[in-house]
Amino acid sequence: MSYFYQPPNPDEYHNGFSENDTPRNSRLKLNVGIFLVVFGLLATSVAANISLGGTNRQKEFGQGIYQIKACDQWVGIGLTSGQGAQNTYVANVRLIGLDPRLCKGTIFRIKFFATGSTTALPMYLGAGTTTAATDSVTATTLVTRITNTAYTGGTSAAYEAWAYDAVTLIDPQGRDIQFGDRYEIIDYAPATAVYTVIFTLPKAVATQVARITIETAKY
Repeated sequence: MSYFYQPPNPDEYHNGFSENDTPRNSRLKLNVGIFLVVFGLLATSVAANISLGGTNRQKEFGQGIYQIKACDQWVGIGLTSGQGAQNTYVANVRLIGLDPRLCKGTIFRIKFFATGSTTALPMYLGAGTTTAATDSVTATTLVTRITNTAYTGGTSAAYEAWAYDAVTLIDPQGRDIQFGDRYEIIDYAPATAVYTVIFTLPKAVATQVARITIETAKY
């Protein structure tokens, strides 16, 4: 089994807790194609419980602030539902305030839980063991990987270029898929320094998500 999905090593992993072409061009092309399916939008979200019935609009329904011990920083997690048929599901996950320079060489594992449950909720439909479109699995964990290449630039433009490519995705089989595949993509907004993961086929029902956990480890 891939290192990225093995049981946590107590000496390596830290649970976050809630306190209150070029790769760039390739990702842009991928985003355009998948956005036609996902219709994902970015939005700041605040902690709240809301009803998702009676509308096809996208809903912002949750945000938490988490201490990432492995990086010695605080990161916000924002959740947004989809539109239309995906209105009741968590379609977007945003990493707010993440400074990849502090988390160099780190993986994040994010999970959703229902109230009182220790079993992670289904999160999204992800890639199976082969590349066939019909080969898919229901993933319960979102895994991101932060580059272990240090930032050496000295300008804001240089940092934006580095940060844009600093975070990649690990699929349910433990494969680094860079900035996305047909099931999930990650994008970066330099103006807000927010990373957003968008699921093509989300599975987590928004009203069931009561708790989010983040596990981190160096690789």
